[in-house]
Amino acid sequence: MRKVAATLFGGALITATVITGTAAPAHAVPSDCSIGSAPGGGGYTSYCASGTGYHLIAVAWKHPNPQMPESGVWYGEWAPVGGTSVVYIPFSRQIISVNIVTKD
Repeated sequence: MRKVAATLFGGALITATVITGTAAPAHAVPSDCSIGSAPGGGGYTSYCASGTGYHLIAVAWKHPNPQMPESGVWYGEWAPVGGTSVVYIPFSRQIISVNIVTKD
């Protein structure tokens, strides 16, 4: 009797796993993205209208004085699709590039 109960329970568990495990949601990297100016100026924004996942704004910079070999990247916060990522530039630096980073 115990073997029968164990077999039936094991079969039910496998069936439940198959039913619940097959309906995984589809993921698509954010798309239809644009770069804009931050409210009040002095920064940049990213906005993505389609897909799923998250995005952020990334601003690469270097020091304007060639004798100062400083450089780096400032990042905004991760934002979901439909949200806005904002980064303000706190110093007078030469902007090398402005990009949008995405992840699903």
